[in-house]
Order: sequence, then structure tokens, then C-alpha cells
Amino acid sequence: MTSQTLHRPWTPWLFLLPALLVLGVFFVGSAAQVVAFSFTRYSAFRNPEFVGLQNYTTLLSDRIFWSAILNSFLYLLVTPALIALSLTAALVVDSGIRAGKPLRLLLFLPVVTPTIVAAVAWRLVLNEDSGLLNQLLTFLFGWAGLHEIRWLTEHPFTLFSAMMVTAWKGFGFYMMIFLAGLMQVPASTREAAAIDGAGPVGTLLHVTLPALRPTIALIAVISSISALKVFDELFVTVRGVPANQQTAVPYIYDLAFEQGAFGAACAAGVVLFCIILVFSLINLRLSAGREA
Repeated sequence: MTSQTLHRPWTPWLFLLPALLVLGVFFVGSAAQVVAFSFTRYSAFRNPEFVGLQNYTTLLSDRIFWSAILNSFLYLLVTPALIALSLTAALVVDSGIRAGKPLRLLLFLPVVTPTIVAAVAWRLVLNEDSGLLNQLLTFLFGWAGLHEIRWLTEHPFTLFSAMMVTAWKGFGFYMMIFLAGLMQVPASTREAAAIDGAGPVGTLLHVTLPALRPTIALIAVISSISALKVFDELFVTVRGVPANQQTAVPYIYDLAFEQGAFGAACAAGVVLFCIILVFSLINLRLSAGREA
């Protein structure tokens, strides 16, 4: 009897069982519970009471909820910025410069910095009275009458402030994904382009970027999902701003833990999940169409 015939057909499932149990209990089970609670009036001081679609009808007529959704889509502006920053960093590191490895480590450090620490540090930079950014802008453009920008209190600057933290925290991670994609571009193809007279810009536009289309599509989907469900950066950087200046997840947090409306928060979470799912499917479809 060979070693290939010693296992039973269910052996692979036996190895997968621990992971499937964890996913079933903490993901599938929790998601089903959220959907069930979304049809109830539920708080910390009362048992769930079935109310049908009332939470959804109330939610969809709430102007603050739609403001939060609009702000979430506005937050998607961070995605092209992240792609541009991380791709530029990857190209610089991959160019063979002398300090390539130390630079790669330096650019990756924000990724391993706790989000709370990063947000607190950026909050000091963005301070409206003594922050470094406002002082720099006043020094450079004070002659044009530029005054201090209210980064932490005025809309839409509050969103842009959190976007800065997101971009600073995330571009190192996406840089590593781009570096992995660049390793898949054959060196012979670049050399052939150089021999044919294509300069650095021509090689980038006609060789490197077409080869990186799957990587760009992957990063676009991942970063877009992260932007739509952002929470930490907003909660720490611009905490205390009105609800209509927040995105969807802080709105859900306010419903659940500030107002105690767990059922309504679950309904908002389900709606946000559906929006992210549809947006991701459209994004993937468009990416597949571009690759074809």
C-alpha cells in the first residue's frame, strides 16, 4: 500500500475543521445574529423585540445616515492617493538605488505603528493653533492671506485629516504588494523596451503599468473596502465632531454605544455591508473588463 492510499477522502476536511469552526462561530454565526437583531428593537436594558423592517425604514429616512454614507464615499478619495504613493515608493525602492533596503524598511515602519499612536501624532501635527502643518502653510502662503485651516473641526477638512493618517499608515503595506508585482515583470521585457528606444517613462507606461494591472486592481479593491469601513483614524483624530461629519462606521458606533440602539446599529451595519459588497463586485467587474 502506497503512502497516497493511506488517507481517507475526509482527511483534508479534518485538518480544516478547527479553522472552519472558528469561522463558523465568530464570523458566520455573528453575521447571522447581526441580521436577526436588525429586525428587533434591542438595547442593553431590554430584550430583543421583533419590529420587522422598522429599523430599516427609519434608517433610510435618516438624513444623518445618508450624510455618513456620502462621507464614506468621499473618503474613497484616499484610494487613488494610496495607489499613487505606494506605486511611486515601490518604483523608487525597486530602481536599484543604494539605500533601497533601508528605505524599504523606513517606508514600512508606519504600517507597524499602532493606529492610535499614529492618529495622536497626526493630531498634534494638524492642531489648528500650534500644529506644524498650519505653521508651514502660513509661512509658505501667508502672503496670499491664507489663515489657519480648521483641520480638526470643519467639514470636509475633518475627513481630509483622517485621510492623511490612513494614507500615511497604509502606503507602506501597499508598497510591498507593488514590489511583489514588480518582481513578476520580466527583466528581459524591460531590457527589450530599452533597446527599442523606450525611455524610463515609456517603459513605465507601456511595460510596467500594463503588467501591474492585476496588482493595481487588487489594491484598489482592498483599499476601497478599508476606506468605506474606516473607524480608528476618525475616532481618534477628529473625535467629537458632529455626526454629519463622520463616516458610516462611526455613525454605527454612535447608534450602538452612545444611543444604545443595538437593533438600529445592526440594521445600519447590514446596509453598509450590502453597499460594500455591491461596490466591490462592480470594482472587480470593471477591473476584469480593463484586463480583458
